[in-house]
Amino acid sequence: MTPPSQETASKTFRIGVAERVSTRHSLLADASSHLLKAAGKGIRPTCVRLVGEAVNPTGPVGDEYSRLGDAVELLHTGSLVHDDILDEADQRRGVPAVHAKWGEKVAVLAGDYLLSQASILMASLGIPHLCRRMGEVLAGLCEGELLQDEQQHDLDVTISAYLERVAKKTSGPFELACEGAAILGGASERESEAARMLGYHMGRLFQMIDDLLDWSSNAETLGKPAGQDLMAGNLTLPVLVALAHDTLGPRLRSLLAPFPTELSDELKDFLFQPDVYRLTLEQVEAEVALARKWLHELPAAPARDELESYLDQLSEQAHLHGPTP
Repeated sequence: MTPPSQETASKTFRIGVAERVSTRHSLLADASSHLLKAAGKGIRPTCVRLVGEAVNPTGPVGDEYSRLGDAVELLHTGSLVHDDILDEADQRRGVPAVHAKWGEKVAVLAGDYLLSQASILMASLGIPHLCRRMGEVLAGLCEGELLQDEQQHDLDVTISAYLERVAKKTSGPFELACEGAAILGGASERESEAARMLGYHMGRLFQMIDDLLDWSSNAETLGKPAGQDLMAGNLTLPVLVALAHDTLGPRLRSLLAPFPTELSDELKDFLFQPDVYRLTLEQVEAEVALARKWLHELPAAPARDELESYLDQLSEQAHLHGPTP
């Protein structure tokens, strides 16, 4: 789901950011731009524009915002190229993964190249703080990937540990987009921190909803096999919520010991039950409330209203795809 103004602009955006990939080596150019041209929605660059307009509604959203948005998108896409290699994923955004199409060596280099182009764009803004923040985001992505490995198949992982991993893997680029836009817009230190925290919670929210959809009764119609994350050993939010419950936890532990390699009807029915969905939805709504709290620290403006509308849409999406009571 995309923000209200994003749908019609997404194709133009994808073409524009792909043009940032400038190399005379045709193979590297093709591999690097492959995912940029696919069906990504450009949510993070849209956050750049909207936060920039919110903190400075009378000022122009100029080229520096485009460079920031493209830098964040290049960083995000480069990390996806690497993630697909690590996860042995064959597809991304409805097209073959880069490593599946060109091999792992080319994919590693393409991901590195995208990160290098992101760094060049970020440096062109001439703001050392954002260059440092980008380095911190990259470090967080690496740490988050290893945390995911450490948490695989671990039935004692807490929800707080899960959220720490999600923040490192998903929130970082959102934080960079929102905080960077606030800084470019001349926001106060307090507003810039509010923008960063908005990005932090938006990133966590994205992953939480994705986890919820993994156990949705509509998962198959959404184009993903139900429970695929759990079968890979990744404990998603609904699973952790159930494990933490006094009554549901012991029963789920018995279903996951030994850890299954196939999704049984009994396990599927257990995690599709309304109580698990309701408890998971409570976690999602708490995250929406936190994102909304920080959003309201930004100046009142039409762009802030657009961001609020997007949070509403994410909340509605979580409610829409729950299991049938």
